[in-house]
Amino acid sequence: MDDLKLRASYGVTGQQEGIGNYEYLPVYNLGTAYAQYRFGDQYHLVYRPSVYNRDLRWETTKAFNYGLDFAFWKNRLSGAIDYYTRKTHDLLANVPVAAGTNFDQNATINVGNVESSGFEFQLNTVPIQKDNLRWEVNFNATNQHTKVTNIALVQDANAIGTYVGPNVSGRGIQILTTGYQPYMFYVYKQLYNEAGKPLEGVYADLNGDGAINEKDLYRYQSPAAKWLFGFNTQLSYKKWTAAATLRANLGNYVFNNTKMNLSAWETVQYVDASINNLHRDYLDTQFQTRQYYSDFYVENASFLRMENVSVNYNFGQVGKISNLRVGSVAQNIFIVSKYSGMDSEVPSGFDSSFYPRSRTFSLSLNMDF
Repeated sequence: MDDLKLRASYGVTGQQEGIGNYEYLPVYNLGTAYAQYRFGDQYHLVYRPSVYNRDLRWETTKAFNYGLDFAFWKNRLSGAIDYYTRKTHDLLANVPVAAGTNFDQNATINVGNVESSGFEFQLNTVPIQKDNLRWEVNFNATNQHTKVTNIALVQDANAIGTYVGPNVSGRGIQILTTGYQPYMFYVYKQLYNEAGKPLEGVYADLNGDGAINEKDLYRYQSPAAKWLFGFNTQLSYKKWTAAATLRANLGNYVFNNTKMNLSAWETVQYVDASINNLHRDYLDTQFQTRQYYSDFYVENASFLRMENVSVNYNFGQVGKISNLRVGSVAQNIFIVSKYSGMDSEVPSGFDSSFYPRSRTFSLSLNMDF
């Protein structure tokens, strides 16, 4: 044993992103040319009060961290295990306010609390260590869980939450609800025939009232991955060095809005007289109209990505060049996933013509004199 250390830490941090200048003070601003007052035959700019919140304050995050560092066999095997909890209070948001209480219909206020917890594991190894050969292997894993603990100034047991995320046919496809993960998809439960084919417009009557309406929407999955993995390795032999990095996300889901929009027959002629392409998924579903809120389009986007591979050679001193190095790097080499879209790694969880990451290949030449 070379190292064994227990750690514990506690900290409080503030976050003021989203607070504009002087939003906590009553301020008058000069109106625009489009909002002038007429006195007689003259138009005049006037000062008008701006929305403000005298109780505005920073978001506050309290974090606890407990960890264990270890190393064995002359640091040939080392790593760390951490468990953390974070509680964020007074989240900043621009939300509607009661009529007559301020100078605008929306104001920046502190509303909502979020809690997150998880653990992180890191392992570093040197399987081979010789004079001209060294092989390093590093692995890390993270498990995380986040929950909204408060989302409103006034608590209402019957409130479904707040719609968020990109707009789909009039409202956000995601929702924030106390007691649940943030940004879960709020959708209908799709029903299927005996052959496993989705039935157009047929959803589960979750509340059993005999009708399919917004009361039958349910919270289904989250864009946030439950597990994050990383792996990198480096092999050095004499003047050669080769390295590779892989990443994996497990348990992250994406609403495939591109497929939803383009896999219905009505897409062929939409808005104007032009003829549009159909998504190949139409051959399986035969949907005539778009199924805007079907959980059929919420897909498991777990993936394994080969992030990069590099090979370098160090010539050392060559003539008047004190050090000459050449190398090559390939990035975003491949991705393994069952997701049907272009790229599984969609940060917002809403895939609407999301531009995929590019694959690049580069060569390098470094000379020191």
